[in-house]
Amino acid sequence: MPDFKSPLSFDDIISGNCDPQGILNDLKPEMKKKSAPADSLARRQFEEINAFRERTGRPPFYGATDINEMQLGARLKTFQGNAKLAAEVSDLDCYGLLASTSVHTKEHAKEESLPVSATVSSFDDVLNAAGALLGDSDPSIFQIEHVTEQRADARHWPDEIANRKPCKDFYNFEKLFRDMQRDIINRKAQTACFKSSSQIVPGDFFILSGLLCFVDSVLKEGQDRAGQDNPRYRVIFENGVETNILKLSLARALYQDSNGRRIIPDPSTVENNFLGLSRKDRATGCIYILASETKAPALADLKNQGRLVKIGYSTQSVNERIKNAENDPTYLEAPVRVLASLDCYNLNPQKVEYLIHAFLAKQRVNITIISSKGVPYKPVEWFAVDRDTAVAVAEHIVKGDILNYRMDNTTGRIKRVA
Repeated sequence: MPDFKSPLSFDDIISGNCDPQGILNDLKPEMKKKSAPADSLARRQFEEINAFRERTGRPPFYGATDINEMQLGARLKTFQGNAKLAAEVSDLDCYGLLASTSVHTKEHAKEESLPVSATVSSFDDVLNAAGALLGDSDPSIFQIEHVTEQRADARHWPDEIANRKPCKDFYNFEKLFRDMQRDIINRKAQTACFKSSSQIVPGDFFILSGLLCFVDSVLKEGQDRAGQDNPRYRVIFENGVETNILKLSLARALYQDSNGRRIIPDPSTVENNFLGLSRKDRATGCIYILASETKAPALADLKNQGRLVKIGYSTQSVNERIKNAENDPTYLEAPVRVLASLDCYNLNPQKVEYLIHAFLAKQRVNITIISSKGVPYKPVEWFAVDRDTAVAVAEHIVKGDILNYRMDNTTGRIKRVA
């Protein structure tokens, strides 16, 4: 009888050091899968779904009336139906969401039963039985090259939908999407089933694959083989990507998406076109000018002289931005007054802030203050200028001719460059 060596570890078993008869020769260690980048888009989106589950105690439902929950629900449904995406985020699935059917309606939930094992006659039978008891998924789902199953309502979507790219001027659209989301939640804007390609025109919003999308402009006029109008559109999605797509291809995608919708906007939004505000003139935010009611001794002189103002840029309404000023060091932990507010159109927020800081660099308040919690901090975006000077700076930034002016550091006034 052959000598038998007691194994010291599982590696000894696999290596064959304690298997003189070669019973386990055919067993090979499973190759490790390459992990996805820690900051991939899919992983970030799944973490948002996890955050919803942690916050509410339930998975998001794609049929919810709340637009944010609907989007998260649609994304979860996509993860559940796409093996490649599921594998990429499986290590993040702490709530078992990938295996859950609760994102769908209860009527569609299916009971699952463990397979009944036949007579155990081999080591493979033991492994197979253990796999069933431990809830192992079919390993073929990790063999991405063999996956042909896709979301049923996205199987025939055009390539243009899949081939999205980052929208480099998304700052022009952020406020549009935010306003539309608010209108949908407040029921000022209505959603309706998509019925005809004639409903697709530049300036319109739709919901596709759980995401708001905006038809921005016509890139190229054209017709299909039957002579039907079929221009190529630039379409922007609320997650910061865009695609160039034929009108009829977009219509087909909306038809095939069971949750596809068109948005019927608030009438006041439509009226903007009659007020000279075209789609190309987008209110991307506003420059606001504030005065503070701070009681900080270090700022008393500037405050009494009327030369303590905050100049900032916001894509929110100013009132929304400052509603918690008394508790926010950004606003000196004190009530503030709005001195002026100027709407900005088609401006890059980062460039606006850079221009403000650069133009008023010498006037920036450079004082350390102790917060109510005893933490020292330096005020940000507070400047030692009066209201009129601050308004003049803001106006020239909006007009786009601020480079023709400079600050006179002696008088503290704005002057035109000679």
